[in-house]
Amino acid sequence: MTSRYIILICLVILAAFSSCKKNDSTPYVSYSYNGPGAAGDILTFTVNETGGGYNIYNETNNRYDNGSFTVYTNELNGLYKVFVRGAFYYAVEMPGQVFTGNFPTARLNADLSFGITPRLLSGSGFSGNYVYLHVGNVAVNGSTQNKEWGILSILPNGKWTKQAYCNDTGTIIALMPDEYSGQVPPVNPSDSGTWSINSFNRNRLVMAGGISGDSLTGFAFVSDSGSVFNMDLGFGQGFLYGLKLTDGSTNPIKGNFGYTDIRYDATTGGGKFVNNDTTHSLGWWRADSYGKVKNGSFGVLNQCQVLKNVYFTKNNIFAGDTVDFYSVVSGPYFMEFQFSHNKFRSYGLGARLP
Repeated sequence: MTSRYIILICLVILAAFSSCKKNDSTPYVSYSYNGPGAAGDILTFTVNETGGGYNIYNETNNRYDNGSFTVYTNELNGLYKVFVRGAFYYAVEMPGQVFTGNFPTARLNADLSFGITPRLLSGSGFSGNYVYLHVGNVAVNGSTQNKEWGILSILPNGKWTKQAYCNDTGTIIALMPDEYSGQVPPVNPSDSGTWSINSFNRNRLVMAGGISGDSLTGFAFVSDSGSVFNMDLGFGQGFLYGLKLTDGSTNPIKGNFGYTDIRYDATTGGGKFVNNDTTHSLGWWRADSYGKVKNGSFGVLNQCQVLKNVYFTKNNIFAGDTVDFYSVVSGPYFMEFQFSHNKFRSYGLGARLP
């Protein structure tokens, strides 16, 4: 009897050891991203897919932050939800490509940031024309209720040009994407400079010159279907987020796009937009900083005449407000910005969800 018990105990121990070996062999999946934040910081994100956590190194203030996330499996399937410091924040990831979130990034205030996976840049494969949005709390034409958008052109000869527009009158021309009727790139851009690949970090660009005269940091990710470009503008100045212009007939808003947003009052949210293949209307979902979800739909989106992968609809209800809604897609990458009574209401960055 004793020997049988000894054999049985040994088998149990062996089974337990085998189970541990199996769990230990579970692959650890983690991705890294570099990019700017709305405060004007340069950030490095590490996203732990296996454990559902993230770490942030803020290069600008040399501080760290971290947190954990859960992934929605219901109508917001694929959207990340982060609970930190008493509020809900949101994030969207295309693993190994891009990561965006609106949670704090080693600063006290909430932040909207966009990271791109580090990989060597060579040549000018990212060159082209980008519709950009200035992300940050900088006053435009005298008010933070205005926002700057425009056309950023990355030229193969090592130069860049930028033409800015705004929703209200002032130093920057008042014009919205659906009103743009000029050439691409614009004939007489208001700003220009040069670009080169950073000698020490070859996944980054040096954006020199321009009105500011500063040497700025750029990031780019190029895919077969679209491209995204970021340019940090320095602390307190935010960053530019641009999506490459493509032929709209081959780049429609189609599928599920997740986003993270920030409103004019600094409150945060996240959700998704879904194109309805039957009615061609755009369904929307938005979860707020309390985790409460609202949903609805817009009518059919209109395509801009010149900027073919920019779409818009006006006087529609979104999360309780009547808004003019603009969205830009470049392959799987996405951004949207909204105005209510011609004043800035919110903007969001994102990417395609599963």
